[in-house]
Amino acid sequence: MSPVLDGINPQILQLIQQYGYWLMAFGAIIEGETFLVAGGVAAQAGLFHLWGLIALALVGSTIHDCTLFFIGRFFGKAIIKKRPLLHAKAQGVLGLFEKYGVLIIIGLRFAYGFRTIIPSVLGMSKIPTKKFLFYDLIGGILWSSTFIVGGYIFGAAINKFLGDLEMASEVPFYIAIGAVILGSAVFFVFIKFFKRNKHKSDDAEPKQ
Repeated sequence: MSPVLDGINPQILQLIQQYGYWLMAFGAIIEGETFLVAGGVAAQAGLFHLWGLIALALVGSTIHDCTLFFIGRFFGKAIIKKRPLLHAKAQGVLGLFEKYGVLIIIGLRFAYGFRTIIPSVLGMSKIPTKKFLFYDLIGGILWSSTFIVGGYIFGAAINKFLGDLEMASEVPFYIAIGAVILGSAVFFVFIKFFKRNKHKSDDAEPKQ
């Protein structure tokens, strides 16, 4: 077995070996970066096809976003009608969309804590479905590639330099740190602006 695989949590490795691509699809649907990083490492070790894994993650994450988008489109207004807090958050997201446009769609997967509400609220907006899907696919490519390729690269580097050393037991830590740094760099400015404007929107809401 590849040294880098020895460093993966045994339970996760067993799941990967048992369920393979199905597990990766599930991880993408729930937007679990840990699964994608582990999948990238497994692809480096030859258990998965790298580009096939990225395509699968893209499909899974797009299903996640589109499901929330259509929930918002058909049921969103009825859901928030009697929930002032949700209504305030929805207005904040719509305000950011008016200001930053499609960057909100492209970066929504990197906006931790908002990945459920953003596509749902955008479903309540007037944005055409095709436009949302187009930019969501772009965001999905960036998101899946960041974590899967990140895991692949770090897995290859660690496998090369550590070999069979005992330090291989620390592989998941280094992979996770590297993936987080890589992902954060991609949309650091976007997330900074998003959070700052979200706070401004919350402060501007009149207190009941």
